[in-house]
Amino acid sequence: MDMRKRLSLRKEQVAVSLRKHGAEGVTARVVLILDASGSMSFLYAKGVVADVVERMAAVAAQVDDDGAMQAWTFASHAARLPDLTLGELPEWLRLHVRVGELSLFRRGKKPRRGLLPGQVDMRTVGIQNEEQKAIAEVRTYVREHPAADPTLVLFFSDGGVYRNDEIERELREAVEEPIFWQFVGLGRSHYGVLERFDSLPGRRVDNVGFFAVDDIANLPDPELYDRLLSEFPTWITAARRQGIL
Repeated sequence: MDMRKRLSLRKEQVAVSLRKHGAEGVTARVVLILDASGSMSFLYAKGVVADVVERMAAVAAQVDDDGAMQAWTFASHAARLPDLTLGELPEWLRLHVRVGELSLFRRGKKPRRGLLPGQVDMRTVGIQNEEQKAIAEVRTYVREHPAADPTLVLFFSDGGVYRNDEIERELREAVEEPIFWQFVGLGRSHYGVLERFDSLPGRRVDNVGFFAVDDIANLPDPELYDRLLSEFPTWITAARRQGIL
């Protein structure tokens, strides 16, 4: 099946999942965050991350008014990627779905040779896990680019979370912002505070969702979208009630 047909079917499935959760016709700005740390190398090499991006592009195409999805990559540092639209998806996957790289020296001032327009020098991204940096960058972006619709962040990571205090602080502060953070774990690794956030007290609304899957490549679209979009509608209702939206 070619990509265009897959995307059409996936858009329909996103609509089905939203309807199932009582959110038919909901609109949102969609932001994608991709873990590019060293432990993700296998998932990048096997095309798993590229497939995830394609499946998330269908979410943006269905719920985002302009059909474009903002995107970030992160490891030791976070970096903004070019916006993604369906028409540019094949080329976007080729240019921007890349794992971080280890730089033996401090980040140099000279740009890396051979980079194509819009590409990030992945040596500046690094290979470690600093989720809070990506969270902070997206929060800043949303503040500086307000929108009528809420923002749905789709955050993919294979775990290895250890900056628990920093992550918790960012997400607690983000409670008052029009952002829902949906984290998806790719495997059975350690997810730290992300696994506990649903039960953490002291927040006006639950602004974080989390689930982990052992093999996302073999998770059927209906199940993936059902799980991905199950908590977002509940947050919208609660955030409106609290005056956040």
